[in-house]
Amino acid sequence: MQLKFIEDKKSSMIADLSGEEHTFPGLLCWALLQDPKVTVAVYDIPHPLVGTPRVYIKTKGEEPRAAIKKALKLIQKELDSVKDAVSKLHTQAKKKGKK
Repeated sequence: MQLKFIEDKKSSMIADLSGEEHTFPGLLCWALLQDPKVTVAVYDIPHPLVGTPRVYIKTKGEEPRAAIKKALKLIQKELDSVKDAVSKLHTQAKKKGKK
């Protein structure tokens, strides 16, 4: 994935996410919207077959790049939580199988 900044202002940003489809842009927008300083976080794919996702971000009192960094940390935290839960389930299943 490559992030290409189309517009980078103090409180708004437009960026293309090349190499992505719907999954990551949707997750990124969800994580951005968890931040109370982010007022808009949406994405669009102009053409379903050849389009590159374009993310639109608007903030109040926070630089969009800082908001993206916070969102990425939140995504990592959530993924670690899922990984831990799956690991616990796997451990429990192994214990049940041994009995």
